[in-house]
Amino acid sequence: MTDADGTTDNQRIGWKEATGRYINQPENTFNTSRLALRTFFQDAVSWDVHGPAGVPARTISEYVHRDSISQTYSLDLYSRLDNFYSWLIEQGHLEEGKNPMDEVNRPETPAGEKRYLTPTEFTTLTRTIRSDYEERSGKSGRHGIKDNEIIWVLPPLQFGAATGLRPTAMKKLRVGDVDLEEKTLQVPALEQGTGIDREIPLCQMAVNAVREAVEEQIDTDFLFNGARSATFNTRALSRTVKRYIREAGVRPDLNFTDCTRHTCASWLTKLGYPTRDVAQMLGHSTLRSTEPYRHLAPSLRELRSGGSAHFENFAEETSELGFFPPVFAGR
Repeated sequence: MTDADGTTDNQRIGWKEATGRYINQPENTFNTSRLALRTFFQDAVSWDVHGPAGVPARTISEYVHRDSISQTYSLDLYSRLDNFYSWLIEQGHLEEGKNPMDEVNRPETPAGEKRYLTPTEFTTLTRTIRSDYEERSGKSGRHGIKDNEIIWVLPPLQFGAATGLRPTAMKKLRVGDVDLEEKTLQVPALEQGTGIDREIPLCQMAVNAVREAVEEQIDTDFLFNGARSATFNTRALSRTVKRYIREAGVRPDLNFTDCTRHTCASWLTKLGYPTRDVAQMLGHSTLRSTEPYRHLAPSLRELRSGGSAHFENFAEETSELGFFPPVFAGR
């Protein structure tokens, strides 16, 4: 049924029903998004607005760009709302061309800070990659794909975000460098050409990436192989991931290192890990190299109280991805 203004029954969906459907998708959408979306509707939207289709862009912009919240949290809120409204259009709950997010400016990353993916953006990116592989693998000819042509991008992307390793280091990894039982990795030395640089722990996301990579191997003991070679081409990997970043609707200014190394360091810092631990994970020779991430760290008050609501939400999202647990877990 369509009203005089062209609104259909599908587009009159209420806020509670919309968020419920969004959160309960078969895919793993974070439960913390439910709280963020409902809080926005309760605190910022006028009482006479029935559902998300009636929320004006100005309301969203004022909520996202509040002076009382940090730039990092502002980016996080923008990402959540942008993903939610994109989903509304995909499901037909919002008409094409009427997305209020089109008129909301994305908060800028402060100068000097490292760019990284939020957990929601990371999930969107990995889903886009896997979805493309599943769609194209059933086709033949030039629209199809050969073995390992697409899916090989996903394991190194996930492993890079879980370990913070540079592509040049991941390219040298052998299966024997990984101890899945102890969940540790012997990182190969880059400058010397041989030997081990350091040992770092592996979270479950890294372990899962290793297992998938091993399943996709083609007669090689290198952990991550290329589309049609024993090792991958780092520049080709970066170009391919950059293309998926655009297709996923994630911020187009990001590159492979932002999505992996900077994302890993940022997440560890936000979860309360000390600077020295982050530096050890990334292989920084001095703590000065780790300084750009320190502004993301929770305050002592937040750690002592078990973490603010924002950090607790962030910890829940990263835990669902299989990342490291927060420092304040169990306190």
